[in-house]
Amino acid sequence: MKRTIAFTGAIALVLVLVAGCASAPPAKEKSAEPAAVATPGAAMEAPSFKIIENQNSALGGQIPFWVAMDTGALEQDSRFKDNYVFKIEQTGASLSGVKVLANNLDAPSEIARLVNMRVQQKFAGAQVGDQNAVSQYFENVVKTLADVTVSGFRKYGEFWVLKQYFDNGSPGKKEYSYYVLYTIPRTKVDDLIKSAIDQTQPQSDAQKTAKERVRQIFEGGL
Repeated sequence: MKRTIAFTGAIALVLVLVAGCASAPPAKEKSAEPAAVATPGAAMEAPSFKIIENQNSALGGQIPFWVAMDTGALEQDSRFKDNYVFKIEQTGASLSGVKVLANNLDAPSEIARLVNMRVQQKFAGAQVGDQNAVSQYFENVVKTLADVTVSGFRKYGEFWVLKQYFDNGSPGKKEYSYYVLYTIPRTKVDDLIKSAIDQTQPQSDAQKTAKERVRQIFEGGL
C-alpha cells in the first residue's frame, strides 16, 4: 500500500484519441471520464494505464472535475475563491484498504504538514538576499509551524478510480486510487504563517532584517 501526496503537481488523467483518416468526419466529443493516460514522451504507444471503473460507473462514469486538476488550478477556480486546497491520494490493490487509509487519516496533522511543505517550497523559490541569515531565521519559523494545529478546514469530496496498467501493451496490475480534497480559508493559513513569523524572535541585527524579509515573502500568502 503506498500513499502519494498531490498538492503542487497534477493528477494526469487525459483522453487518448485515435486519429482517423483525413476523409473521416470529426470524432464526437467523448464523456468527461478519462479513458487512458499515455506514457509521457511516447507517440502512438500503448497507454501506461486505463481507467476501467470509478465511483460513478453505475451512474454514467463521470469523474469530478477536481480529480484531474492540480492544486494551483483549483485555487484559481471561482468555486474555491478565498480558499487553499489540499488534495491527498491513497493507492493500493484493495479498495477497502485505501478507503480505510483515507478515512483514518489524521486530517489536521496532515494538512499542517502540507501547509509546512508549501511554505518551504515558496521560500525555496524566493529571492532572499542574505542567504545565510534569512535561511537560518526561516528554519526557526518552520520549526514553529511544525507544532501548529490547523482548524477550519473541510472535506470537499472524495472519489476513487480503478486503473488497469499495461506493460508493453499487455495488461499488468490493477490498482485503486482514492482521492480526498480538503479546503481551508486562506485567512486561516495566512494568519498561522504570520503568527509563526511573529513568534520567532530574531537573535541578531542580521536576523531582524531576515525577519522582515521572510515577512515580505509571505505577505501575499502561499
